[in-house]
Amino acid sequence: MNLKKLVAFGLGLTLSTTLLGKEKVVFWHSMSGGLQTSLNKIVSDYNSSQNSVEIEAIYQGSYEETIGKFKAISGTKDAPTLIQMNDISTSFMYNSGAITPMQNFIEQDKFDVNTLEDALLNYYRIDGKLYSMPFNSSTAIMIYNKDAFREAGLDPNTPPKSYAEFAEYSKKLVKKNSNGSVDRYGSAVLMYGWFIEQFLANDGVTYVDKNNGRTGETPTSVTYKKDLPKILEFLRGMYKDGSATSYGRDWDSIRTAFSSGKVAMYFDSSAGIKGVINNSNFEVGTGFVLNESGNFNGSVVGGASLWITNSSADSTQKAAWDFIKYATSKDVQSYWSINTGYYPVNKASYDTAEMKQNMEQYPQFGTAVAEIKETKPSYSTQGAIIGVFPELRDKMVEAMEANYEGKTSVSKIVDKHVADSDRIIQRYNRINK
Repeated sequence: MNLKKLVAFGLGLTLSTTLLGKEKVVFWHSMSGGLQTSLNKIVSDYNSSQNSVEIEAIYQGSYEETIGKFKAISGTKDAPTLIQMNDISTSFMYNSGAITPMQNFIEQDKFDVNTLEDALLNYYRIDGKLYSMPFNSSTAIMIYNKDAFREAGLDPNTPPKSYAEFAEYSKKLVKKNSNGSVDRYGSAVLMYGWFIEQFLANDGVTYVDKNNGRTGETPTSVTYKKDLPKILEFLRGMYKDGSATSYGRDWDSIRTAFSSGKVAMYFDSSAGIKGVINNSNFEVGTGFVLNESGNFNGSVVGGASLWITNSSADSTQKAAWDFIKYATSKDVQSYWSINTGYYPVNKASYDTAEMKQNMEQYPQFGTAVAEIKETKPSYSTQGAIIGVFPELRDKMVEAMEANYEGKTSVSKIVDKHVADSDRIIQRYNRINK
């Protein structure tokens, strides 16, 4: 064998040995489209940055599809080491017996969690222990048309804060044509239970008993029966006076209606801010979520987090933890936020030149950041831990839709909703004793 071939052979052997020596971590996620492109870059950059760990990121479909697949193989050798789960899967993962708490790695590594956003960590803590690491985090935010505000004689820099103010603004923002038909509605609220959860939390109301399930005890019932009517009455009032409309359950429909000028105010995920701004030919404003008093108490985190499962060897779990540290570092989180619209998990990300430039270009995102930073820690703003959260959200959407139709009194809607929700929770508890 000549020298050139020998060198090539040696390099190939070294490369093969290095690859074989890497700890392989299978990572299931639910990021599609542009989100997947950004995630794949993070994974690729990490894999190239060191010679010990190889992350294999595998798209599993929606969050619902991912959790269904995980339920089928959790606790077996076929389970992934690392998995992304959405916020409302927290209870299932916590109770599954299939995960290693993130707190274990934090304590073993003496990792400083003070570098990460408190409100985001707080959501994934149960009884003071962190079980998963926030990665793609968002919250609810008000989005409004500043040009429409000016046209209606409203201060474009002062969005409404209370239900009463929002209803008043909504009425003033309605625009009709010469035929009396509505060209622009004052507001709209997506038929999505998450927004009701935000209003309740901002009012200091827990969603379920047992301190929102946050102390490790299993919730037995919802706790907002006396508070939900005021929210539904607020919404119904706007539907009745014609200042608000509905675009159903579809996020794209309500975003398109806003960007085309057909509605002046609505609520969205903070992750949607950049897309809405880029698609609108008017000045876009942002404001905090509402409550009854107008005094901000806090919002609840949405999005998803990263979990390490206990099906793999300790060395593989530690490799997954190494990737998590990389994925939550300031520069990576800055890149992730700029390219996806999610919050940076790392506080120091805001100090990077790239993030500063992004915040200057999209100052509206600063409102969302302030919302998270000004959230007061409490059981209500932590959000609920419930094993049947998807089912409860579906029931809330049914209540919102019945409220929009206006054929049934608010009191009857609430009574039915609470009874149905409690029945779902109690059936889950019986099955999972």
